[in-house]
Formats: sequence, C-alpha cells, structure tokens
Amino acid sequence: MTSSPETLPREAWDLRILAWNLWELRGDLRALIETVEDLRPDVLLIQEAPRFVLPSARLRWFARRIDRRILVGGAGGRGLAILATDEIAAQVIRRGVHPVAQTVSDLSSTYPRGVAAVRLSVPGGGAVVVSSTHLALQEDNRMHHAEHLAALVRGAGAPVIVGGDLNETADGAARRFLAPLLADPAGTDQHTFPAAAPTRRIDAILVTDGVRVRQARAVHGTARVEEERLAGASDHRPTLLDVSL
Repeated sequence: MTSSPETLPREAWDLRILAWNLWELRGDLRALIETVEDLRPDVLLIQEAPRFVLPSARLRWFARRIDRRILVGGAGGRGLAILATDEIAAQVIRRGVHPVAQTVSDLSSTYPRGVAAVRLSVPGGGAVVVSSTHLALQEDNRMHHAEHLAALVRGAGAPVIVGGDLNETADGAARRFLAPLLADPAGTDQHTFPAAAPTRRIDAILVTDGVRVRQARAVHGTARVEEERLAGASDHRPTLLDVSL
C-alpha cells in the first residue's frame, strides 16, 4: 500500500548556527572572515556589531565578505545582528530588535542591551525563533534581561534558539533562572573566553525543547584559521550549534 502525502514522514530541517561576539570588527578581519567561511553557518548570531562609526555600512561590508544577508542589525541594532544565507532569509516571517531596560550604575551599564530575533518558517510546517543577545556586566541587569528572554520563550509558540555573549557561566543567577526554559547542549567545558586562553564558557547557544541537537561546541580553529590566529579575530571564541527541526 502506498502512503498518502499526509502520512509520509517529514524530512528534518538542518541548521548550522554560529554565535560570536565580533568585538566591533576591531580584530584580525581576515581571520574573522575565513573562520566564518570555513564553518559555513546558515545563521550567524552577532554581538558587539559595529555601533559608532558607520555601523550599517560596516555591517553591510562584513555581510558581503561572507556572502550573507542582514536579517537584523545596523544603526539602532543595539550592537546585535543576525546574518543568514539567502535560503534562510527566504523563510523569515518576522524580525526585530527589542530593547531591554538597564539600571545605570556605572559607565559600562550605559551600553544598550536588547534581543534581536527572527521568526523562521520551517519547511514542511511549523516555525522556529532564532535570537541574538548580549547580557550586561552587572548581575541585576543580567536578571532583567533574563526575564525578558523568558517572556520571549513562553510567548513564542515555537522552539526557540538563543545565542550570545551571556557574561556569566552556567552557575550565574541569570543562567540558573533561564535553565528550566533554555539549555546549553554543549555543557560547561566548551570554554570561549578570553579568546587567547579560554577558561570560561560565557558565550553559548541555548535551546528549548523541540530542537534536536546534532553538535554543540566552542570553536578553537578551522581548516584555514589555527587557534593562534582565531584568538586575534575577537576577544571571544565563537560557539557552534548544529540542529535538526
């Protein structure tokens, strides 16, 4: 008997996601570009995108160099951006940047914080929300941010993937608050900071239930970019996630 189209199993949609604090493109740009080219992410979640001098033009320049489209980012992007292949861009349902209020206690607390997110249609049915974020240096502000992320997850109505510079390890207050909703499939030993000799995992890609993880790790080198060169591309190492939806 031949199965009807309704009963045939759907093929999984495989995505490769890379999250990276790009240090406002102040590092070794050639190493940065070659790393992304070697890893070939479908989606690149950026923190510390250019903010001060021609931010939109500089982000467009970087996107052209790695042959990706800007889904979110540029002027007003609060230092966040999401870049993707043309194939992923064609699946965008909604996109935007949500500001997250901060308590100003010192100069570093004036850095604008937020959540950049895109909602993608999953081929064959359903959706997924992919987000880039950069938590604050102050614990109280990280908690405000975590509450915002939790609301995003609860209201998404779809699996959620959040990648970013979280500025704390898994035992931090914000991470513990988010743990029932968002897990780090790479564990705690895939260190990302400082780039020259990583001892802490403060960058991660977190996922909700409904995301099948095939690989999750910190990146310590690629085919063309050895570890020493990678350390000069940014002050953080990138973190990689391969998933099936």
